[in-house]
Amino acid sequence: MSEQENRVLMAVKKSPLASQQELANQLGMSRESVAGHIMRLTNKGFILGKGYIVPKDNNIVVIGGCNLDICGRSLTELRLEDSNLGQIHQSPGGVGRNIAENLSRLGQDVSLVSAIGQDKSGDWLLEQCRSSGINMDAVIRHPDFSTSTYLAINDPQGQLVAAVSDMEIIDTLDGAQLSNKQSLLLSAQTLLLEANLSESCISWLAQLNCQGKLYADAVSVQKSTRLKPILKRLTGLKVNRDEAKAITGLTEAHDSALIHALLSLGVKNILLSLGSEGVIFANAHQSVSYGVFEIDAVSDTGAGDALFAGFIHAELNGWPIDKALEFASACSAMTLESDAANNPNISQKNIEKWIAKK
Repeated sequence: MSEQENRVLMAVKKSPLASQQELANQLGMSRESVAGHIMRLTNKGFILGKGYIVPKDNNIVVIGGCNLDICGRSLTELRLEDSNLGQIHQSPGGVGRNIAENLSRLGQDVSLVSAIGQDKSGDWLLEQCRSSGINMDAVIRHPDFSTSTYLAINDPQGQLVAAVSDMEIIDTLDGAQLSNKQSLLLSAQTLLLEANLSESCISWLAQLNCQGKLYADAVSVQKSTRLKPILKRLTGLKVNRDEAKAITGLTEAHDSALIHALLSLGVKNILLSLGSEGVIFANAHQSVSYGVFEIDAVSDTGAGDALFAGFIHAELNGWPIDKALEFASACSAMTLESDAANNPNISQKNIEKWIAKK
């Protein structure tokens, strides 16, 4: 940003309703010069849309899925090809949406960019997301596709046995759609995407001249390779072992080799989730591992999303890596104790109290 652009931006922040001529008079500049600076500031994402709306400091934008989750948990040993006694409930879901909700509950300013249908499920999701503090103004309501639905079956221990994901609507979130959100994306201090997005969409985002840090969640083995075009742009990547193997092509590699390969592909920081074995954080300078908390798991849906959200929250607060991993692991553990994809009791204060009791 040039010195003149900075002067105009400061004037806009101070008087957002002022006309261009009034700003010009304040700054001792011509109206044409002010108009040119405002146009460039808008293109760079420092001013959002009409009325000189200026993005909030430390804002986070998450791009990804927003689903209706329907989860069933068998109360007895699961019998395939048969009816099982159990419990069924619905909750808001989607990797991107889950991460956004956790970040919001942790006190972060979060906007979600996603696509949902113009149906009752979409109406319900909007209400639920807004009530949890997520800014949903950038969500697209699509008239021709139904809202994404994720159907999961868990065993009595809460472990996922099988799932069906109907997420055709997310493929409508392409570069053409996102170009209408470009100012919001460019202005984000932290931009987070996930591999439910199409590869063409991720490639479009890879070319975007983002101002802030860029994070990504690999989501699944099948979808993780979609992230290849953007790896070298990433500040941080969350993967599990199988996803890391899919991205790197190293099917028999150990953790250290997988981490080295991902760093060689340009990722600056790796968060390697090891499930019941804990988590490893690694970059070019260090590798730190952290175990798991002993808990009685109800459902593992959303636990990885909570891990990533907790880690990003810790990063934004500048915490030491040991504290960051402890906090992230606690977020994951508290989510495992909930039957929903997000534990509504998650907050920084509650997490810290929960850790102190362990």
